[in-house]
Amino acid sequence: MGKVCIGTVQGDLHDIGKNLVKMMLEGKGFEVIDLGTDVAPETFVNAAIENNCDIICCSALLTTTMHVMEDVVKAAEAAGIHDRVKIMIGGAPVNEEFCKQIGADGYTVDAASAADMALSFVQ
Repeated sequence: MGKVCIGTVQGDLHDIGKNLVKMMLEGKGFEVIDLGTDVAPETFVNAAIENNCDIICCSALLTTTMHVMEDVVKAAEAAGIHDRVKIMIGGAPVNEEFCKQIGADGYTVDAASAADMALSFVQ
């Protein structure tokens, strides 16, 4: 289907939600590059470039790490890849309004919906 790099943003070590999304993406046929937890914005962007990813997925559970998602969007824009690489965000403190505010391309409430949205981005 396509390639996705996924990780929990810098400063956050929670990975259950990320792992669920990863499994759902793989179930839809995506190749998933799991960057783990505590991932810096530049690492997301470099991984997307190196692996020719279609989508970057960022997860956060802590409200104190949500702002890093905006840094990922800014880093993708600075690298000139945001026009071809979609950025999806998710996690307990995140919502659609926040997604729009930071310029990300997608937000869903659960792992299954995230996989469906990712599929819609590559079709």
